[in-house]
Amino acid sequence: MPGSMPPLNALRSFEVAARRLSFSRAAQELCVTQGAVSKQIQLLEQYLEQPLFNRSPAGLSLTDAGRQYLPAISRALEMIQSATASLQQRAQDNEALTLNLTPSFSNLWLIPRLERLRQAMPGLNLTMVTGDGVFQFQGTQADMAIRCLPLSLSHEHSQLLREEVLLPLISPDLLREQPINRPEDLLAHPLIRHTTRPQLWRQFLQQMVGGEPKPPQFNHGFEHFYMSLEAARRKLGVALVPDFMAAEALDSGELANPLHIAYRSGYGFYFLVPPYRARSLGVQRFHAWLEQQLG
Repeated sequence: MPGSMPPLNALRSFEVAARRLSFSRAAQELCVTQGAVSKQIQLLEQYLEQPLFNRSPAGLSLTDAGRQYLPAISRALEMIQSATASLQQRAQDNEALTLNLTPSFSNLWLIPRLERLRQAMPGLNLTMVTGDGVFQFQGTQADMAIRCLPLSLSHEHSQLLREEVLLPLISPDLLREQPINRPEDLLAHPLIRHTTRPQLWRQFLQQMVGGEPKPPQFNHGFEHFYMSLEAARRKLGVALVPDFMAAEALDSGELANPLHIAYRSGYGFYFLVPPYRARSLGVQRFHAWLEQQLG
């Protein structure tokens, strides 16, 4: 019937399929079968009495009608998401938020500061879920995320919290046994590898000592900074760890940063929020607290 509302599931299927130009990828994002997506698109095309996609062996493309329809439908769905999220927000003094963040950021920095967070936001009920790598909000319950990413202005829906500055950390006992009086002396100690970014040590050595005067000794490899830091505590060698995550171990004297060396890696820690949560007062206050604490 002209002027009536088409089915919401069909509109959602159309928006995702049009954005991805693939029924199979749309099905993955929507957590349904490809057949279900295809059926919803057919339902919408029947409702509109015109095709929205050109289907060919080479793949999908939008018809003129589909290209005209997509921007308006995308805006409408985003408005529905935003209005729904705003309505579902709890009162400011009893806000429940879910944060997806890297394990090292959680273990080495955020958990030790949860009492400060409670004092700043006494009504916040924060659920923390760990993850790593590229993050997508589709299909998750997260309201916000923290990721370590290459420095760039192109990361969607993100704000830089802090540039990554890496420090070489070593046990004071190892340092007494084999002093480090110049950057080259680092190579007298085993270097603890970072398995997800194996280039870190070579880039560090290139900048600090102009390459590798002698082949480095690499010790065990670890996936996360908190694991590398613990290995350095256990006197297994020298670990590269972000400065703000290393502060507690340095202040306590458990670890040392010989020569006060610091290396800007070209990465940074980003705060990510989907558009429909960006106006949440709780998210905004938590983001402001993070920025204040990270200095």
